[in-house]
Amino acid sequence: MNAITYTNESFVAAIKKGGTVRQTAIRWLYDDKELQQRVVSFVKNNRGNQEDGTDMFHEGIIVLDRNTREDKFRGEAPIKGYLYSICRFLWMNQMRKQERVTLVDPIKPAQEEPDFETPEVSFRTEERKNLLGHLLDQLGEQCRKVLEMWKLSYSMAEIADTLQLSNEANARKIKYRCHLALMEYLEKNPGMVKQLKDVL
Repeated sequence: MNAITYTNESFVAAIKKGGTVRQTAIRWLYDDKELQQRVVSFVKNNRGNQEDGTDMFHEGIIVLDRNTREDKFRGEAPIKGYLYSICRFLWMNQMRKQERVTLVDPIKPAQEEPDFETPEVSFRTEERKNLLGHLLDQLGEQCRKVLEMWKLSYSMAEIADTLQLSNEANARKIKYRCHLALMEYLEKNPGMVKQLKDVL
């Protein structure tokens, strides 16, 4: 069996070509269990768990794909080393955000924020929900359900059980595929990106 491998140059070219050539290059990264385990180990050593690490690995691939297509990565560094750095950054950034919430929320004075929404905030929240709902509708029912549950912090095991998927690993693969489909839809519909930015 001939295993596909990539140089920096051939990987960048494959991503930019798009279609099945791009998907094969992404799959090459996705199937690298050694690199995935390295990311998982880093996350577990920094207050995360196995699922967090796997999610960071998948998120990192999505960021690498986007950065390559947007010419933010042109193959200047080893591909897998660059991906590992992205995953580390994503996790540490998430940890910093959680720390800010932990430090700020418990001591926030009750009068600091009203316990009601202003009409403007309420309208923008509803508008955002409608736009996001329309966006997810474009991906099909399964992707909509998977991504909605994931954003609501359901575990992969819970998603698999609720949606009657074969197992947790399959749920994770579907989430990854749907996330890529979402990115591709936004690429083809830049007006939707602008609309989302306007209400976020």
